[in-house]
Amino acid sequence: MLLRMFMESENPLTVIVVAWGGPGTGKTTVAKKLVENAKYAWKNLEQVYLAPEAAGCRGLFNALQHARSLRGYSGSEILSLLPRSGFRLLIVIDNAETFLHAERRIPAVLRIGEAFPGERFFVLMFFRSENIPIDVTMVPPPVYLVYFRPYTFEEIHSILKESLKHCEDCSIDEKALETISRIAGFSGNARLALAILKASLNSSTDKHVDETHILKVLKELMDNSLTCMHENPHDAHEKMILKIVSSYSQNIRLKHLFKEYRRMAEGNGVKPLGYTQLWKRIRTLEEKMLLDFKVINFKGGRTGIVRRKDLDWAMRL
Repeated sequence: MLLRMFMESENPLTVIVVAWGGPGTGKTTVAKKLVENAKYAWKNLEQVYLAPEAAGCRGLFNALQHARSLRGYSGSEILSLLPRSGFRLLIVIDNAETFLHAERRIPAVLRIGEAFPGERFFVLMFFRSENIPIDVTMVPPPVYLVYFRPYTFEEIHSILKESLKHCEDCSIDEKALETISRIAGFSGNARLALAILKASLNSSTDKHVDETHILKVLKELMDNSLTCMHENPHDAHEKMILKIVSSYSQNIRLKHLFKEYRRMAEGNGVKPLGYTQLWKRIRTLEEKMLLDFKVINFKGGRTGIVRRKDLDWAMRL
C-alpha cells in the first residue's frame, strides 16, 4: 500500500519504513517478496536489495557501487547515471543493524532525501530487534513503523503444514508436529520450526518424521544450538566465535574466549583479530541476537561474560 502510494505520487517524495521484529518472524521473507513483486508491477522503479553478506557491511553507497558495477563513483555520480525519466528508487536493507553497524550511517540513510533533493526514494529497513531500533525523532516525515510480532503456536503449526505440501512424499506424525510447534512457539520463531523440520526429514530414511526424529534433532540443538539454528555467517572470525561459544553449556569469560579464538585462528591459518576487534565482533553477534554479552563484577574487578542467546528456549524444555 505504501509503495503504491509512493509510485502514484507526482511530486518528489522520500518514504522511510522502519520494520523490526525478532528472528523468524518473516522479515526477510517479506523483503524478498516485496522486491520480487515490485519488479513486475512497476517498470520505472529501480531497485537495490542490500544484505550484509552482499554489501560487505561497508555502507549504503558502497553497496550501490557493487549493485551497479560502478566502483569508484560517488553516491551523487551513481544517482546521476540512473534513468531520469520518472525515476524512482526502492532501497531494501535487510538486517540493517549489521549492515549499518556504525551509528553514523543510519542517520545518513534515513535522511537520503535531504541529501538528494528532488529525487524519489522508498527506503525499507528491516532490523532484527525485539524493540524499536532507532530514535524516530531523527527521521524526517513521512516515516512509517512496522512491527513483526512473534508467530503464535497455531500459526507455526500452519506454516509447517504448508511447507510439507511442497515436499514430495514427506509426512510427519501429528504429535511430532505439535512438539515442533510448541518448541518454536516459545519465541514465535518460524525459522526455528522449519529448521527442526528440515533436520528431522534429513535424519529420516523414508521422509516420514515421528517423535524419535524430533528428539534426535533436539539433542543436536541442545549440544550446538547456534550453528544448528542460524545460517552460517560469512565472516570467518564470527564462525570461530560461535563455534567456541557453542561448546560451552553456560557461558565463557571474554579473556578465555580470546585465548581459544587465537589458538583456533592460528590453527586454521587465519590472522587473529586483536582483543578490541574481537570484542567488536561479539557486539555484532549480539546485535544479530545470536549472543549475549555482559560485564559483571568478578573477584574485585570487572570481566566480560559471553553466553549463547538461544539457551532461553532450551531451558524451557
